[in-house]
Amino acid sequence: MPTYDLLAHRYHDQLPNHIRDYLRIERGLSDAVIDKYQLGWDGRRIAIPIRDRSGHVSFFKLAKAPGDKSDSPKMKATLGSRAELYGWDRASATLDQIIICEGEFDRLVLESRGYAAVTSTAGALTFRREWADALRSVPAVYICFDRDASGEAGARRVAWLLPQAKVITLPPEVGHAGDATNFFVGLDQTIEDFDALLAQAQPLAEQERTGFQPAAHKAFGKVGRSEAAELKAQVRIEDWVAASLALEVQGSNYAAHCPFHDDAKPSFVVFPPTQTFYCFGCRVHGDVFTFLMRMRSITFMDAVEVVRNAQRNDGDAAA
Repeated sequence: MPTYDLLAHRYHDQLPNHIRDYLRIERGLSDAVIDKYQLGWDGRRIAIPIRDRSGHVSFFKLAKAPGDKSDSPKMKATLGSRAELYGWDRASATLDQIIICEGEFDRLVLESRGYAAVTSTAGALTFRREWADALRSVPAVYICFDRDASGEAGARRVAWLLPQAKVITLPPEVGHAGDATNFFVGLDQTIEDFDALLAQAQPLAEQERTGFQPAAHKAFGKVGRSEAAELKAQVRIEDWVAASLALEVQGSNYAAHCPFHDDAKPSFVVFPPTQTFYCFGCRVHGDVFTFLMRMRSITFMDAVEVVRNAQRNDGDAAA
């Protein structure tokens, strides 16, 4: 059994009762879902095993623990992280209905209420064509992304890939960037309430869908570049890299195993003074936007939108 598969069992076995209570009460997850998807504890963070299409754990998303008052990212990832579909068990099954949502906890809160759900592990703007192809035969596909600009852009992308998909509109009461968890836990809404949203969901108009084709990103003028420079000055590249890689202190810099090649020893270095990274193995280098583009397989404009959205939401690096 692969190492990460064994770790998933170990982390789940050592899940403390108070963390399970937090997942149930604050996150709205059922015990059945916690056990089915082997949510666990690595000693410091809540471990969410991410399984690939073959069913093996390829990496973990590590959520910040309740009570952790540090300024560390809300979500990190272990070595091997990438944009992956969280929910291959659902995508590979014969289903009548599926919901594409934004974020691992949103997927789990939906599953806890009996809805088959999937999500990208790398944000709303990273849903891939091959994942859409796996869902194309599902009769009823719904999109339930966060109520913000990034969620709207992500919904347009998925609707472009799956024109038959219907977009769920969460009520304003969930707040800016509100999500499925806010709906069920924050507003204490029921399955019947969510079913009403499903009944009201509609596909995006053709003009809205085609407006998100990749060609649309070619027009990125001086104003956009200026905004990108301003955004880059407001964030720390090490925070964004730490949301995906396990960083080790190396003098005044940070080192990690490079996610872009088979890296036997940490050769990926982040340089805080210059806000850049460089891999001494494969020679990939760049800034925070370059890192996001390569890590999430997105365009420059998408990377700017991801950072912009995070800055609007308390400056947390998006997982």
